[in-house]
Amino acid sequence: MSRSLIALLICAASLASCSSIKIAYNYAPNYLSYRLNTYFNLDSQQQELLDAELIDFSNWHSAKALPQYTRTLQQWSERLDEKKSFTPEEVVLMYQQVQDALLELSLQAAKQLAPIAITLKTSQTTRLRNRFETENKEYAENYLKDPTSSSTRKKHHTRMLKRYEDWLGSLTEQQKTSLTQLSDRRAATFSLWATERQLRQEALLDTLEAQRAKDAGQAELALAEYTKSLSDYRNPELVRQQDSLRKDWAITTAAVLNSLTPVQTRHLKGKLRDYANDFASLSPTRIAQTVK
Repeated sequence: MSRSLIALLICAASLASCSSIKIAYNYAPNYLSYRLNTYFNLDSQQQELLDAELIDFSNWHSAKALPQYTRTLQQWSERLDEKKSFTPEEVVLMYQQVQDALLELSLQAAKQLAPIAITLKTSQTTRLRNRFETENKEYAENYLKDPTSSSTRKKHHTRMLKRYEDWLGSLTEQQKTSLTQLSDRRAATFSLWATERQLRQEALLDTLEAQRAKDAGQAELALAEYTKSLSDYRNPELVRQQDSLRKDWAITTAAVLNSLTPVQTRHLKGKLRDYANDFASLSPTRIAQTVK
């Protein structure tokens, strides 16, 4: 859980990956309430406060964030009609658009979660720490155990290919080769990411512990500072490799986009258009859902 409780609110946007975005979006407050409760075991007063904050967040997200998503997706769809190649620099700019949207969501989440953060008990932050430890063990099992074995490499390849197939449909053999090679190159960073995860988790736990019984305004500022800090790596070795890792990914992604078949182009345009239409339909008619 890289962004911990803040990420749970961000995943309201990630529900776009569900087969029925409208149904998923309408149930997002309930789902997020459930997920946060599994991390903290909230008492009845905290749960009531959280439910109210989630509804406020959902209304903000519908009015402010969804229209921007619609515009961005429409722009990306129109870009596919242009008769010019994608460059790695352009891919990085598109990536940055996503990161900027996540930061905006995180800052709004900090505002909504601050009233709950100041009420968290020691037992609840301890519960979160225990969840982190469990998830870290799962990460180690999935990514750090026998990293060079054929079975582990195949699992990583499958994960990498699926990310692109979700948007492009069936990949060509050349595209698969490029992406599996990228996966192999990135495998060397998994141990670095394990350290990064733990550093971020400790920083979040320290931040939450420091907000106990504080003013909600102070907690909002502290959570906002934490989420801003996620834009930079804490692990010095990842910091050193950050530019080269991003460049490698951007070069490979640009090459894949420039090799799209007509069928893949139609598939991608259709996905972008469908999501844009779904977001547009949700934006003006979003009604606050009562969390039960």
